[in-house]
Amino acid sequence: MTARPFRFLWTILISLPIFTAGLFPQPNTMVNREQTAGSPVLYEHHLVRTDSATLVTIAFRARYDFFVFVRPEGPSSLPFTAGGEVSVEMLDRSGVSVSRTIRRIELQSQRNAQADLRTQYHQDLLTLPLAPGQYTIVFSLEDKESKRTFTESRRTVTIPPADSAFRSLIPVQEQSDGTFMLFNLGGDVHFSKDHAFLFQSDKAYPSARFTLVKTAPDEDENETIAADSVIQLRTVTGSSLRFQLQQNGIRVLPENTGIGTLLLVSFSGAQLRQGRYELTLTFPDSTVRKSSFGARWLDMPFSLNDLDLAVEPLQFIMTKKEYSEVRRGSRSNRIRNFEAFWRKKDATPATAYNEVMHEFYRRVDVAFTTFRTLKEMNGAVTDRGRIYVMYGPPAATERLLSPDGAPKEIWNYPSLNKVFTFEDPARQGNYQLIDRP
Repeated sequence: MTARPFRFLWTILISLPIFTAGLFPQPNTMVNREQTAGSPVLYEHHLVRTDSATLVTIAFRARYDFFVFVRPEGPSSLPFTAGGEVSVEMLDRSGVSVSRTIRRIELQSQRNAQADLRTQYHQDLLTLPLAPGQYTIVFSLEDKESKRTFTESRRTVTIPPADSAFRSLIPVQEQSDGTFMLFNLGGDVHFSKDHAFLFQSDKAYPSARFTLVKTAPDEDENETIAADSVIQLRTVTGSSLRFQLQQNGIRVLPENTGIGTLLLVSFSGAQLRQGRYELTLTFPDSTVRKSSFGARWLDMPFSLNDLDLAVEPLQFIMTKKEYSEVRRGSRSNRIRNFEAFWRKKDATPATAYNEVMHEFYRRVDVAFTTFRTLKEMNGAVTDRGRIYVMYGPPAATERLLSPDGAPKEIWNYPSLNKVFTFEDPARQGNYQLIDRP
């Protein structure tokens, strides 16, 4: 999800007291938040029953920065190129390969900066017919230039008998033309967005009861979002479906084969927070269907992956009491205090997406690497990093170099009527704030 421009972030941030206390020491043990952000490689598998077979479709999404892009010989206007190979192999219970497919990948990009490559994705799908039984999926993706390889062989898939009532619960976004787009996020959905699950059934159930639980890491408690609630199901025209690769993603198209019913269960996702969930559907005839999925934040700032790293720059905008509370206690208690603080700053409390927090940590990410020094690896807590996080990039920057004096940087924010001057007395890149409005 891309953050909406938040023009008034600075008015919220500068209205809070600023503290320049000693930096938070590096932890001995890292405390990680749930890993439901973006990932270089994601894949998912779905079962679809046709009139002649059960098909296993493997859909995958590979971020461009997984690959090494190079400039081909010729004019500089030529795009950067990269290549690779993806393969899917199915092993039976004895480890014998029963099916395998390979596909080459060729990519182009006008830019080669990591920041640009991280926002581009290659999506594709591979389909294999399989007889009933249990199989292990071996998924492999290789970059041609670096020989970097992503391989996973932990997932198993069970192909049920042909007369089984259900196939996969497929997470989709409904389109205005009545078709559906696959999220293609490793079986997950976008956090804070509406989502639905499309599935084949032998019966046209009008409704179901559902329970949704937010599952938590080891030391935290699971949270029940909904318990035994009634939800309406919608019958979709068609009895089977197929996946179609398009320029903007993978479309899921209903088809008529006369072998069952397509049902859709839709959920409002505005309040769906990032994390892992378990959905249980109980149908009128007591049939139960369960599915585990995540709510992913694809462009989540890196600094939000680690609780300690996310907390450290809050010393600039929290009171001393708030900052103390968010640093101490159990992991779950610290996360609660962290989330409670940002809820108070949320400009759109009706949604799980917090624009103010996103912009704050987007700036933290930039400052972390841009302003790091030999003495401080976290550039976000240096003087320049702090001002950048608080006010964003300056409208104008002036550098003053003098053989007789320390280098200086002057940051100008005319719309805020603010000018900040930094000086590097040791000439080692450690700029200190010497003049503020």
